Amino acid sequence: MSELVRLTQARFTKDPIFHKLKHQTSKTNFKSIFTNPINFSISHKETWAIIGNSQKTEFLKILSGSEFAQPATSRLYPASRANPQFSVELLRFVNNGSWGHGAHDSSGGFTHLSSRYEFFKDLEVDEKVDKFIADINYNSNHVFNAEKVQRLIEGLNLKGLEDKFITTLSNGQFRRARIAKALYRDAGLLLIDDPFLGLDPIATETVSKVLKEVARSESIPTTLGIGLRVQDTVPDWVEKVAIVDESGVAFQGPKYTLEKKLKELKDKHDEEQALLERRINEKLQLHLPETSNTGDKIIEMKGIDIKYRGVPALKNLHWEVKDGEKWHVRGRNGSGKTTLLSLITLDHPQSWNKKISVYGVQRATGKTNYFDTNKFIGFTSPELHAIFPKKLTVFQTISTGYIVGSYIPPSADQLSSEQVEKINNYLHIVELDHLKDSKFGEISVSNQKLVLLLRSLINDPKILILDESLSGMTDEDILKGKSLINQWNKGCVLVIGHVDHEVPKCDKYILMNDAKDGIYDIGDA
Repeated sequence: MSELVRLTQARFTKDPIFHKLKHQTSKTNFKSIFTNPINFSISHKETWAIIGNSQKTEFLKILSGSEFAQPATSRLYPASRANPQFSVELLRFVNNGSWGHGAHDSSGGFTHLSSRYEFFKDLEVDEKVDKFIADINYNSNHVFNAEKVQRLIEGLNLKGLEDKFITTLSNGQFRRARIAKALYRDAGLLLIDDPFLGLDPIATETVSKVLKEVARSESIPTTLGIGLRVQDTVPDWVEKVAIVDESGVAFQGPKYTLEKKLKELKDKHDEEQALLERRINEKLQLHLPETSNTGDKIIEMKGIDIKYRGVPALKNLHWEVKDGEKWHVRGRNGSGKTTLLSLITLDHPQSWNKKISVYGVQRATGKTNYFDTNKFIGFTSPELHAIFPKKLTVFQTISTGYIVGSYIPPSADQLSSEQVEKINNYLHIVELDHLKDSKFGEISVSNQKLVLLLRSLINDPKILILDESLSGMTDEDILKGKSLINQWNKGCVLVIGHVDHEVPKCDKYILMNDAKDGIYDIGDA
């Protein structure tokens, strides 16, 4: 088989020009990304899984042509000689693949959840799903292959969403749309980092089935490589595995030859998680003692109905949440979970509704104030993560949790000594003390999400809303986040999460079976 990419005794550093610009220095950082030189290649229609923690993402970036190769000839793309149109694409779901449309890091997004609904309601010209997949815009001259788009839409379970605006999709739907867009382009080598992260089990199976068809089909020119964490299950259609660590490619070969090694890595990972959990729980008991709850009713919905342009989204929902309860809001991607939560936060245009009561007070236009309501609410989501200011320090980021409706941090004299101590205690508990003065945008994505979780907790909210708050994080940070939430006992908690591993302990659940037809399942978890 012909080689697509070849690394021979290759060492890599961050791009020296980018480094100078970013850090505004004349000095160049030539520190190698991996300690050992790398020998590795991918041939046409080989299917690879690159397995590791943060290192696998670095390795995928290297394969895609990013970073600085030393010597330059140590990284070659032999396929480009025979085919000048050959391309390599890396698809990454930074911030859980929220509203940024690029394959790389994005800070684009909407300031509030309400922006999504206003955008859908008022805007007549926007990128719709089918045009997004085909990469068609007003300045493009591409030929629209309707048959190909339809095949991808059906395969990735996006049927019925063709005419929806991209900005109205759920996170899971948007991830699948981005995968469809990448597959539509027929890249010679398509690398997808964490293709299944944050997807519900059905969506995971759907995506895996489509990728398997691409991998196995000789009529489709694309060769696939995927990035997985050590605890992830390697799909059956993957033929070869490369295990990546700080040294570089530690092991590589056919999947069946490395099954024992993969199990050892997973077992080691599980042991480390158990030790970390004990350590974090000891700190929590020391700094955050449990409090008692009243059991009072906090949220009540009496037959709520929500429609978009006459089309039902939620129908006849009766639901109540009490102090001390932790709810898992369940349902497939696009089932109405985020809509439900946005009604509580007043981020939905139809939130002002007398059928909704919070602390016994009915919602009514002119009588319910956004800021008065949200001072009792702690919130984090992929949308918030996508647009949160990156130039604030970690300490400042958490301190904005004391301010309602603003990302401007309070000044030093606006914070009490108790508030400062509380922020420092939280940072100590999750072992991020050393990042206190670091810029939010310069720490890892996983650490960013953990910091935003601290921000949501810092003001002791009565309603804590966690929309996929632990999705896309390292296992270590997930465990820290779950420990915090499990210990937290200041009000009620509402959690959206599709992967069991990323959901804290809940004692209640609401399943959005078919919200538009008023079919729900509510009970004890």
